[in-house]
Amino acid sequence: MAEEVKTSGQKCSCNIWWFIGGLSLFIGGVGLVAIIVMFLQNGKTEYEYGVVMDAGSSHTTLYIYKWSGEKYKDTARAVQVNTPCKVEGPSISTYVSNPQALAKPLEACLENAKDTVPADKHSSTPIYLGATAGMRLLHAVNSSQSDAILSVVRSTIKKYPFMFKNKTQQARIISGEEEGLFSWVTSNYVTGSFGVKKPTLQGIDNSWQMSATGDGTVGAMDLGGASTQMTFYPGQISMPPSYEQDLMLYGMNYSVYTHSYLCYGVNEITRKYRALLIKNQNYSETVTNPCGPLGKNITVSYVDVFEAPCTSDSRPSGIDRNTTYVFEGRSDDLSCHMAVQQLFNLTDICPHPPCTFNGTYQPKVYGKYYAFSNFFYEMEFLNLTSPKMSPETKLSDVVAAVGTLCEKPWSEVQYMKTDIKSLLPEFCFRGRYILTLLNEIYKFDDVDGSWQKISFVKDLDGTEIGWSLGYMISESVHLSAVTPTTVLSLVTFVLLVILFCVFLCISIGFALHAIKRRKFGSLGKYDQLSNATSASYGTL
Repeated sequence: MAEEVKTSGQKCSCNIWWFIGGLSLFIGGVGLVAIIVMFLQNGKTEYEYGVVMDAGSSHTTLYIYKWSGEKYKDTARAVQVNTPCKVEGPSISTYVSNPQALAKPLEACLENAKDTVPADKHSSTPIYLGATAGMRLLHAVNSSQSDAILSVVRSTIKKYPFMFKNKTQQARIISGEEEGLFSWVTSNYVTGSFGVKKPTLQGIDNSWQMSATGDGTVGAMDLGGASTQMTFYPGQISMPPSYEQDLMLYGMNYSVYTHSYLCYGVNEITRKYRALLIKNQNYSETVTNPCGPLGKNITVSYVDVFEAPCTSDSRPSGIDRNTTYVFEGRSDDLSCHMAVQQLFNLTDICPHPPCTFNGTYQPKVYGKYYAFSNFFYEMEFLNLTSPKMSPETKLSDVVAAVGTLCEKPWSEVQYMKTDIKSLLPEFCFRGRYILTLLNEIYKFDDVDGSWQKISFVKDLDGTEIGWSLGYMISESVHLSAVTPTTVLSLVTFVLLVILFCVFLCISIGFALHAIKRRKFGSLGKYDQLSNATSASYGTL
């Protein structure tokens, strides 16, 4: 009986050594894997996000950007992460009669942003809405109406979990100068002119860096629906303070010239042109239109022409609001050119020479330029934007193309290729307006080679050119940087490696001990059996 108890005790002791060895092996192995994974997280920075809504004069678009939270020289290297979400309906400035109706279209894109930005980043993601020329015009005429619209915008955004602490600054009407400046930032960021490379969605290439100077930047020219902007670095010259903008990006300070011409976007300048023709023809209801194609008549109402901020100074008195005007096309390029020239007031006093029109200061054009939005669409229609043509296109090529177009009758124009057929009667006027603006007003010419430095572009490096990306980059300077995470210090990592290696060594020791115990236990049983047998034979 005593022998049975002893054998059972040896078996139990052997199992305990195996258990302790296995437990040590588990602790050592899992511990080593865990601390290695944690140590590899050192130095990683989480991505941060930002949302920008571009409330333009024709529609509103929402963009989402992300960047490494650590930033580069206190500035985000942002990349767009979503397909732009276009808010259903027209510009927010058209909701004057029912501002509350704006909430539902906005919510659709805000829901899209909520789903795109990771949930754990919602509260730290700033959101902005910038309203441009359409709202600038409305605010100039009736500020209470524009305020009512912005109130609905702000209350709608407030319903969502994004960072929206300063609602009057984060949802507002931006100035024309800001719009031009942010477009300039976008153009130069995308092309690497700031000395940093725009990252891809896969990550940031920190190896690509170059020196940045103002001379290495490119100018930006934007032609929207209600305004046009001109922004560029003019060299080291002094400028009137009202035309100069300073900003710090990626560790460099830039002083640029910028100006916005309100009412000189393609939609409003067309309105001004029609008002000019009506006025020059004694407010006749049948109006000769030299820029329109011969054989094409367009009917426009009095309200559409005169009841707008940009034509209020031409509004006649004593004319019925229900009056309509028939514009008869003439395909007369010379008369068209002369009419377009009348849209620019060149006789105003120029307080700070040199000036363009309306007494507006502008230094001599300097460096290279990107012309986008409606500048590009017109040149695309004229087939002057192909890689073989731009930027080598000469001024004389554009003059010839516009002149040929403006002499064509409707029987030819109506079959010309375009995505928007309704604009076919307008392309001659737009082309002549753009040509006059760039050549006669801004002074781009073949003689000094400045015209050849204009590139008409829709996008750069896959990024659509506009002000929203530049706005996000500029605002990022005011956002806190996220420091790289330090999960385990090097000293702690080394000590833990030693500790878990000790556990592995202990597990090996216990395993060897268990094997040895099992071996000795077997020998003990054999000795006991031999002794018992001898004893039995002895009694016999």
